[in-house]
Amino acid sequence: MKRDERLSDQDLWQPDGHLSELALTAFGDGERALLSEAARAHADACDACSARLGQLALLSLSMTEALAEDAPLPLGAPAPFPFWTVAVGLVVAGVGALPVIWDLSVYDLVRSFTRTAPVALRVASSLVKAASNAGPALLVVWVAATLVLGSMGFLVARAAPRRTEWKGARA
Repeated sequence: MKRDERLSDQDLWQPDGHLSELALTAFGDGERALLSEAARAHADACDACSARLGQLALLSLSMTEALAEDAPLPLGAPAPFPFWTVAVGLVVAGVGALPVIWDLSVYDLVRSFTRTAPVALRVASSLVKAASNAGPALLVVWVAATLVLGSMGFLVARAAPRRTEWKGARA
């Protein structure tokens, strides 16, 4: 059993004998199979219905343009990198680390940096390899963030007490 997929005459026609908005929308959307043969012939021949169809097309076009202007990003497009947010975060992290850096002696800094230099160089080389496809601005921010976070981790480790107790024994 096959169902008739056409719009009824009541939906196709207005009382004045011209096509309804629904019929013109179906015609404009390319859904001509929904219209009867008489409605298709009328849409092709009637100047008033053709003018209304043109107005509907212009309205559709203006709505498409208005929606495109309001759209923040196309679907699947990468978001812009928040450069200033990261820069402010790095400055705040650096300022927060200043008191710990101030308490360390030059000897402690030099000795700790020479111990951690091989690891830092390996991390830096893998960072450069990973970020080389992302662009130079992102690479600079990424390296700066890594250095600040690594320095902060180093300073926290240096500030921790060396002697700890475990079950009554001193290490």
